[in-house]
Parts: sequence; C-alpha cells; structure tokens
Amino acid sequence: MNNEKENYKEISEQNDLEIQENADELEVVEVVEPIEEQRISTRTFLIASILGVLLISIIGFAAWRFLRNGEAGKPVPAPRNSAFGDTDADGSLPFGERTITLTDEQLKAADFRIVEVGETFDAAASAETTTGVVKANDYEQTPVISQVSGVVKSIKADLGQFVRKGQIIAIVASEELANTQSKYLSMKAELDEAEKRYKRALQLSDISPEAEAELDKSLADLKIAEAEHIRHRTHYQRVKKLVNIGAKSRDEFEEAEKMHATSKAQLDEAVKSYKRAKELLKINPARKNETDQFLTKVRNQKADIASIREKLLVLGLPNAKVNSLNSPNQIDANLPISSPISGTITERIANQGEVISMNGKLAQVTDLSTIWVIGQVYEKDLGKLRVGSGASVTSDAYSGEVFRGQISYVDANLDTTTRTAQVRIELANPGQKLKIGQFVNVAYAGIGNAAEKTAPLVPKDALQTIGNQKVVFQSTDDPKTFIIRPIRIGQEKENAFPVREGIFVGDKVVTDGSFLLRAEFLKTNSAN
Repeated sequence: MNNEKENYKEISEQNDLEIQENADELEVVEVVEPIEEQRISTRTFLIASILGVLLISIIGFAAWRFLRNGEAGKPVPAPRNSAFGDTDADGSLPFGERTITLTDEQLKAADFRIVEVGETFDAAASAETTTGVVKANDYEQTPVISQVSGVVKSIKADLGQFVRKGQIIAIVASEELANTQSKYLSMKAELDEAEKRYKRALQLSDISPEAEAELDKSLADLKIAEAEHIRHRTHYQRVKKLVNIGAKSRDEFEEAEKMHATSKAQLDEAVKSYKRAKELLKINPARKNETDQFLTKVRNQKADIASIREKLLVLGLPNAKVNSLNSPNQIDANLPISSPISGTITERIANQGEVISMNGKLAQVTDLSTIWVIGQVYEKDLGKLRVGSGASVTSDAYSGEVFRGQISYVDANLDTTTRTAQVRIELANPGQKLKIGQFVNVAYAGIGNAAEKTAPLVPKDALQTIGNQKVVFQSTDDPKTFIIRPIRIGQEKENAFPVREGIFVGDKVVTDGSFLLRAEFLKTNSAN
C-alpha cells in the first residue's frame, strides 16, 4: 500500500515537472489538474465540439433546403469565390471554385472547342408555352414593279438572295419608253425654234431709244433700292431683337427704324419710276402682236416638255439620263429595274423573255431584320395580355437561344373551334436565323411571367462527371486555365441540359476536349 502511494507520488511529481518545463518554454504559467480530472475535461470538450458541429450542419442543411424550395425554377449559380474542398466520401465535389492549368505543350496538343452557355425556358415556363409560326413583317415587304410594259430581257432575283437598295434586279425592253424619249427630243427641238423666233421678234420691235434707256436706268435703280431695303430691314429686325434682350439701346433702335423707313420709301419710288418707264416704251402694235404670239408658243412648249420629262422620270428613267438626253442616238429602250429597299428576295414572279404589263410585279423584296411570330392564346388568358408587353420565342433549330420581342397586335376575332385568338409578336431577327413558316415556341410575360422563366443551357458534350458530380470546364482570360464548375442539371433537351445552378448564360465552356480536362484533373487529384 505504501509502495503504491510512493509510486503515485513519484508519477505525479514527474508530471508536474514536465508541465512546469513546458510552461517555462512558452512563458505561460498554467494550473495543472490531476490526470483523471484532465481526462474528463478533454472528453467533455470533444463531445461538446461534436454536438456543436452536428447542430451547425443541421441548421445549414435546413436553410439550404428552404432556399432551394423557395426559389424553384430560378437558375442559382454556384458560389464563385469559394474554393473546392476535398472530394466527399462518395467521390463527388462540393460546390465552389477550383481551377486546372495546362502546360503550353498540353494546350497545343489539345483541340478544344469553346462555346457560350445558351438559354432556354425552364421547366415551369415550358408548361406555359404555346406554339407559333414565323411570318414576314408585312410592313417591310415591297414589290419590285416595272413602270413600263415590255419584254423582260434579264432578271437577277434568286429566291433568298440579299439585295441592296438601288441594286439592278431586272432589265425590261419597252417600246413605250423609246417612243417617249423620241417625243421628248422632238419637243425640245420645237422649243428651241420657238425661242429663236421670239428673240428675232423682239429685235425687230420698234422701240424708242430714249424710252429704252430710261427703262434700263429705272430698272437698275429699282434693283439698287431693293438691295438697300433688304439690308436696312435686316438690320432693323436684328436691332429690334437685341433691344428686347437689353443688348442694344433705344436710340440705336430708333436710328435703325428710321433707316428702314427711308429705304422703304426709296424702294416705293423706284417701283413707280420703273412702271412709268415701261408705260413710255413705245412698240409698234403689229410687231407687239407677233412678239406676244411667239412668247405664248414658247410658254406652251415649256409646259409640254416639262410634262414629257416628268413622264420619263415616272417610267423609271434616272434623272441624270433625262438631263443628258439631247440626241436621237441616246435613245435607249432598255429600262433597268432596281430594288426599292434593301432586303431578301422572297418572291420571284417574272422570268426572262416574258411579256409584262405596265405596273407588273417582277419580284418581292422583304426586310427580314424584323419578323412577326403569330402565336395562339387561349380565351382564358386573353385578359392577361397587352399590346407592348413582352414575349419570348425559342426554336428547336437554335437550341440555347431565346428571341425576345413585344406583342404588337391581339386579334379581335376568336376561333370558335379552338377557342384561341391570334397574337402578333414583333421581334428582331439577327442574322435572319428565323425563317418564314418556321414553327416556334412562345412564352408570354403576362401569362405566369413565363417569358422570363429561363435557365442556362449547356451542350451535352460539355458535361463531365467527377465522382457523382456533374461538372463543366469554364474558360478564363488565360487560355491555359479552366475553372471546374459543379452544376445541377434538369432534363435533357435536344442534346443539351438546362442548368438549375452553377453557371451563367453567356459563360464560355469547353465541349470538345472536356474529357481531356477531366482526365488531367483526376490524374492531378489522385497524385495529390
């Protein structure tokens, strides 16, 4: 019994010595508990720590479930600032960010294809979409018309061809056009002869030299008076405005007003003098009658030629060509027909060698930069739609792309069989992707806000699996570095998957070559 006490005392003293030595090294003085009490305290601390970790985990899981259920259908990206931890027990990767960097040799050997993450309707919106048909914008369709009757010598209007405004579409040979040009030249010749006769008649008129000199002088005085009056009137009006804003004095205004009145009086006197001089001009009555006849003929000829000239312009002859038409050798029966707008040939009616009447339609050009989608809306949902509200359109031909537009018209008539009304949506058509007659899916902002219920869409080739976790490899500004993005996906759509969380629309991910990145990651991870 005494030996056991001595052994216990020796052990206790030894423990006290070791603790004191450690305390001296750390420059900390601690109270040393007996060994049994120290073991109890350690066990209690471990149990409390484990319970605390479990409690925090349960609260975090409950909060995650609550947020997930409360925002169902909304794409929630994975946190972008947290790093990957170690793989879980089942081999899956937790949400977060981890990168993989290749060497120059690996990047050069790899044949990566990088695409942007697309966009599609999510599961909730898909249930609320209706069908629609793409139609040309009727307000942007313009026919190509021949203004003359004739024979189509050539036509360059292939269906689907893009043409620019003013581009030659066809050439029509027209006898009517040639005859009109010939008549125009004849009338120009007649006008030239009539003007010459009128000038000769004026020269033969018996005019008093004194009266003619007086008339010339009064006319010159009149022009000077008119110029002076215009100058003083302009000055008067300018000073008047400046006086109103306080930039000129009243005296300056009165002086300008006086000069204006004086110039007006001088102009009136010059007009009277000119009229008197004209009355004093003596012309032989017989000559005067002949002169008047020639003058009347000149005026009639000018009116007729102006009418013929306008007809040539209406027939489609360019203004420059009409102005330069001075010789019979310049008459051309071939009329080029140009496109009235820039757009796509959506209809071709005439062919080479066909006879076409005046105002006959050769083709049709349509501007397809904007198009219409004619959708169907059930009667029960009509009250939820408004002209100007938004709508989104998707097509199976362009997986991952959403076209957004606005409702421009709701049909006043209801189909009594289907109990639906037609709704017209106008939207931009970049690259003319949507084709006339194409079937599409339509979601309306007014019906369950389906137009905005979208999710990112990644190609099937971009998906890889690490453990039990679906991931994609996102490219960065550094071509050798890629971010591993764990994602949650929905049901497959046309070799692509909607993403519930983990990635954004517009992010760039690897498709071809993603398997090599996965293999490199697994190799690096297993090595670590």
